[in-house]
Amino acid sequence: MAGFFSEELLNEIISATDIVDIVSSYVHLKRSGSSFMGCCPFHKEKTPSFHVSADKQLYHCFGCGAGGSAVQFIMNAEGLDFPDAVKFLADKVGIRIPEEGTHQNEERYHKKQQIYEMNRDAARFFRESLLSDAGKEARDYLSKRGLEGQTIAKFGIGYSLSSWDSLLKHLESKGYKRTLMVEAGLCIMNEKGHVYDRFRGRVMFPIINPSGNIIGFGGRILSGDGAKYMNSPESIVYDKGKNLFALNLAKKSERGYFILVEGYMDVISLHQAGITAAVAGCGTALTREQARLISKSPVYLCYDSDEAGIKACERAAEIFKDFGTKLKVISIPSSKDADEFIKNFGKNAFEELIDKAKTVTEHRIDLLLKGANLDDVAQKIEIMEKAAQIFAGISNAVEREVYVNQLSIKSGISVEAINSEIRKVNSKNLRREVRSEIQKTVSIQNTQAPEKKNITKRRAKSEAGLLSMMAESQKVFQSFKEHYKEESFSYDIHKKIYSLICEFYENNAGGKCSDYLSGNMQGEEKELSAVLMSVQNVDNPVLAAKDFMNVLDDEIFNEKLTKAQNEGNIEAISALLKEKKQKGGK
Repeated sequence: MAGFFSEELLNEIISATDIVDIVSSYVHLKRSGSSFMGCCPFHKEKTPSFHVSADKQLYHCFGCGAGGSAVQFIMNAEGLDFPDAVKFLADKVGIRIPEEGTHQNEERYHKKQQIYEMNRDAARFFRESLLSDAGKEARDYLSKRGLEGQTIAKFGIGYSLSSWDSLLKHLESKGYKRTLMVEAGLCIMNEKGHVYDRFRGRVMFPIINPSGNIIGFGGRILSGDGAKYMNSPESIVYDKGKNLFALNLAKKSERGYFILVEGYMDVISLHQAGITAAVAGCGTALTREQARLISKSPVYLCYDSDEAGIKACERAAEIFKDFGTKLKVISIPSSKDADEFIKNFGKNAFEELIDKAKTVTEHRIDLLLKGANLDDVAQKIEIMEKAAQIFAGISNAVEREVYVNQLSIKSGISVEAINSEIRKVNSKNLRREVRSEIQKTVSIQNTQAPEKKNITKRRAKSEAGLLSMMAESQKVFQSFKEHYKEESFSYDIHKKIYSLICEFYENNAGGKCSDYLSGNMQGEEKELSAVLMSVQNVDNPVLAAKDFMNVLDDEIFNEKLTKAQNEGNIEAISALLKEKKQKGGK
């Protein structure tokens, strides 16, 4: 991946970046010695296992294994590819990246650029088709939905003709190959090798990423058979689970928050009304990757008021909870969705809904009480039990007390009864968490077994620790370099790291050894961070390295002795025992 940029430029950007500043924008970090800890943003956890080292400029999660430099963090956190992540960091630190000559030798990069250009030409063709005589039905549909010409142009809305190959022929006339059209999802190839347009007779909505590139399309059928909505398949430029519709526009909004709605038309109607913070998924249920894109700002959930919308809202709330996002729920009365509401009641009425938006807990309590017969004892008990499950998840005692009092007033259930039920739930949850932690520990022990059966975990840990100390301290390297050779290490990744450490110190490369390793191990960031972050907050690196060396030597001796015993090699056994005795071993 480093081939996208010169080594000098990449090192300059990484050196100028403070990974702690970058990560702390996404994760609440607490200092732990010379490093920082927090809950991993890439998997769900309650006990922090996510570490960030300011000295090494690396992060590593000992729970899920995610790790690397600031570049890899931004790739995962923002859903960006390598070059866009580097550009993101370059913008942060004020380093200009040359526009030309950076990506000349990258085939994948050029293919992505071709698809971006082809998608742009396809969008223009759809736009021209909408304005043509054949597009009258589509124009009538958009007019009926209340969309103005300026809004249609702003979102690049178009129309795919009903013929089987109109887009195909148009793109061929532009010089694009059919294989690229199929790869981008604009066309389909059947079993006989015939290629035809994927979208036919549909209103077309371009999906644009925050960089302004068209990465896919959504198409709404006007008449006839077929799915109501059809979306582009995933490609090298489009991952529907990592993108949000209209995020490119909503990021420019001055409102300081996002409104997450269900459909394209909900988004477009809100933007047309001047509520420019709206975004939506791309034909999938909300994913963690999508939530992460907007999780740093407050988010208003505005899903349809039907049963499916209520479930989607609940699922989204659970996802955003992991990110610590400030979350509220907009409840839409008298209408099924945001599009209908704003058409029926206007912008000011929707602004009032925003002002009256409730916290997730308040929303859940309202749903519990909705339509309930509070004179029915059985229903009261059911409400109390479900509410206790909700309240038990609130760690802040003051916040929990407020909600308990609110429910007590609304339901007539005493505060004492609700709190008693909460204590029961907490007790059950605690037992469940203990069992879960025990199972997780057993699972980790099983899944983190050494990749070579004859290599013990003890040896693997000592190898990683010694390499970590060598990378951190030239004094450690000088003290122990004569004792080991590349073949002394059991894993290929350890051998490579040791070789690069030797290269760094022997060539007087300058800078930090960890930066040198990161620059020379692109694509192996997880493995590197696992090694370099295996030891932290060491007061005496030389002494710590000596401890690891003693363990490693002991393990190497035991392996040699076991092999000699299995082979029945008496001479080898005698020589090993003599050698150990001379070194002062037992």
